[in-house]
Order: sequence, then C-alpha cells, then structure tokens
Amino acid sequence: MASASCFYSSNKVLLPSVINFSRSGTEFKLQFIPNYRLPGSRPIVTDTAHVLEQVGRKALTCQPSDSVCQQKDSKDFHDRQALPFAVKPKEKGTKPARVLSTKDYIRAYVALTKPNLTFLVMLSSISTYALTPNSAGIAELVFLSIGTMLCSGAANAINMGREPNYDRMMVRTSARPVVRGIVSPKEAFTFAGITGTIGTAILYFGVNPTVAGLGFLNIVLYSWIYTSLKRKSILNTWVGAIVGAIPPLMGWAVSSSLADPGAWCLAALLYAWQFPHFNSLSHNIRSEYKRAGYVMAAFENPKLNARVALRYSFLMFPICFGLAYFNVTDPYFVLDSSLLNGWMSYWTFKFWLQQASNYSRKTLAAGGASQAAVELANGYARKAFWCSVWHLPGILVLAMLHKKGQWDRFFS
Repeated sequence: MASASCFYSSNKVLLPSVINFSRSGTEFKLQFIPNYRLPGSRPIVTDTAHVLEQVGRKALTCQPSDSVCQQKDSKDFHDRQALPFAVKPKEKGTKPARVLSTKDYIRAYVALTKPNLTFLVMLSSISTYALTPNSAGIAELVFLSIGTMLCSGAANAINMGREPNYDRMMVRTSARPVVRGIVSPKEAFTFAGITGTIGTAILYFGVNPTVAGLGFLNIVLYSWIYTSLKRKSILNTWVGAIVGAIPPLMGWAVSSSLADPGAWCLAALLYAWQFPHFNSLSHNIRSEYKRAGYVMAAFENPKLNARVALRYSFLMFPICFGLAYFNVTDPYFVLDSSLLNGWMSYWTFKFWLQQASNYSRKTLAAGGASQAAVELANGYARKAFWCSVWHLPGILVLAMLHKKGQWDRFFS
C-alpha cells in the first residue's frame, strides 16, 4: 500500500485523520497531520471526514478546487467580453497545439515582409521605370524588382519586430508572426539585416549606387523614423508619404537623371495619393489606433484628417498636368486622368463635408453628431478608401499607355 502525509494548518476541527482508498487497483493511505495553528482562526468546517475525503481525492487525482475553477472561468469570460472580436474558448480535452513545420516558419518569415505591400512598392518602382525617357536592359529591371522587394521586406520586418506589444492590441495586426510568438523580435531584426543587406547590394551592383542609396534610405525612414513617430505625432503620416514617394524615384534613377522634373512629378503623385488612401482607412479603425497608443489625425483632429485627404485629392489634377507638361506623357493623359482624379475627389469631398458638419461648433454645442451622421461619415470614408485602391493602378496604367512617343511608330 502506498502512503503519503499531508501537513496542514489546524483550525481545531480538522484533527489528525487517515483515509484509505484505492485507485486503478492500487491501495492508497493518506494521513493528515496538523502542523501549526493560526491565531484567531474560526472553525469553518463541521464534517471532517467528508472534507478530508474530498481533499484527498482531488490532491491525488490532480483536480483543482471548485472555487479556483469558478474564479478562473469568470475571469476568462470577462476578458473575452472586453475583446473587440469573437474568441472561441479552447475546450477541455482538445488536442495540443501542433508542432510548427518548416513550411510554417517559411510562411511566418514571408509574412514579416508584408508581401502585399512589398509587391505594390515594387510595382510602383517598375511602373516609373517604364515611364523613363531612356531605356535600360532586362537585367536592370530584374535587379530593380528583386532589390526593391528585399529592401521593402527588411523595413517591414524591423517595423514588426519593434511593435509586437502594440500590434496585439489591434485586430488587423494581432495575427502577425512576432505577435503570435512564431518569430521573436531578435529573429525579425536578424532577418531584416540579412534581406536589407542583400537587397541594397543587389541594387548597388546590379543597378547603380543612386538606386541603392534610395533603397537604404527608405529602410531607415520607414523602420526607424516613421515607426518611432507613430506614437508621438500625427506628422508620422507625412513621413510615411515620403516613404511611398521614394520607390518611383528608384525606378526613374535606373536609367535617367533625378534632375528631370518628370521624376519628381511621379514622386509627387505617389506622395499625394498616400493621404486620401491612408486618412480614409485610418478613420474607420481610429479606435484601434487609439487603443494601441498610435497618434493619428483620425482621432486627434478628425476635421483635419478629412481636409487633408480632400486637399491632396485635388492636388492630383496639377500633378497629372505636370506629367504631360514635362513630356513624361502625351497631352491626352490630362483628360483621361481627370476622370479618375475627379472620382476620388468626389468621395473625399463627401467625406470632408460630412466630417465638417459632424464637428462644427453648432453640432458640438448641441451635444455632438448623431449616430446616423457618424455612420454616414464612416460610409464616405470607406468609399474614398476603395476608390483610392483602384485609383493609383489606374493612373499608372494610363500614364504608361500615354507615355510620350509611345504610339509614334504606329502613326508616323
């Protein structure tokens, strides 16, 4: 027979006692021995044998007490209630989490680069490369594409490595690999260092030092300056717009001089586009940004947020005119691009007009905007955002179709 002793604090009711019982064919003997007494304690148990039997069985079968279980279940319930999204609790008896495979780790490291954003950055660089007046070889195009993606991926990996504690507070970033613990911040930084070095080297030796310098500059701007400013000032949006304007300069610098005004018109196009795109996006997730501690105009100054989106939408018209004026495109591009610019300007105007009404002095004096007015602004912001998603590729495709001299060989 197996035996065990249990020392406990006596309250003058639980006296020395012994319980004999069997489990899986084995006989157990559990002896309870008072060890010391607590002064001022009051007897709270009257059925000594029953209590000792329950404690003994739960101790030897590794079962927690009912009160602990109830407290834990209550806490988990309230924690789940506070989350902004549905959480399905793990049921007892479910299989343990599977061991991550090599493929899972590869997916995690790919996710560190924000592949969709990286692909768009690469497309913006090769689109402007296609608009340059001077041609370059296929090799330069390949090196530009690979080098740009690696530099962009490195910047994104550093960004994720620096912000896991804040990313887990936002629904749209809570599944990132560093937040989930698949990749540690140190591993993210190491990965970024390798990819950033390789990407810059590819641009330096495969294209030219100017493009490599711009690629390295963008890593620093995005991963350090922009990421740091996000928790300090709404100016982070303007710095982020500069980050978006550099890839077009990289594409242009492959074969042409950055002294050409056309290069800066293309950079201005990408710079201005960031504001209607991001300001309308941030409006509808402003509560998440605020909860994570990011300083955004969407909740710091809602009227300014909408006004800036409208202002830069209007700026698209003279920028597109500049592309034709400096012979990047033919004059007909001004007409075609105006349709897309007008479409985006319309929705940003509706967004701004509604926000101006929602935050006017009269509305605030009356106690604030109604729920219907708030929902209306949210709807206009969503439409402005999706309009911007289609606007940029549409403008770039039109610019390439209207490239200066593109159709001369067919009509000469």
